[in-house]
Amino acid sequence: MRQRILSGWNFMRIIWLMMGIGIVIQAVTEKNFLMLIPGLYFVFASLANIGCFAGSCATSFDTSKNNKKQVIKDIEYEEIQSKK
Repeated sequence: MRQRILSGWNFMRIIWLMMGIGIVIQAVTEKNFLMLIPGLYFVFASLANIGCFAGSCATSFDTSKNNKKQVIKDIEYEEIQSKK
C-alpha cells in the first residue's frame, strides 16, 4: 500500500486530492457531514490510486486500419427465409 501511495502521481491525482481535502474541510466547517462521503472518497481514491480518474478503468482497443479490414473480412451473412 505504501508503494501505491508514493508512486504514480500525476496532475489529475493531485487535483483530486486537493478537491477531496477541500470538500472535507468545507463539510466539517459547515457541519454538513453528508458531504464528508464524497470528500473522503476523493481523498481515498487519490491516495490509493483507484477509480476512473486515475486511468485504471480505461479500455484499450486497436483502431488501426488493418484491424478494421480484418473485422470486415470475417463477417459472414446467412440468408433468412421467411415462413409463409
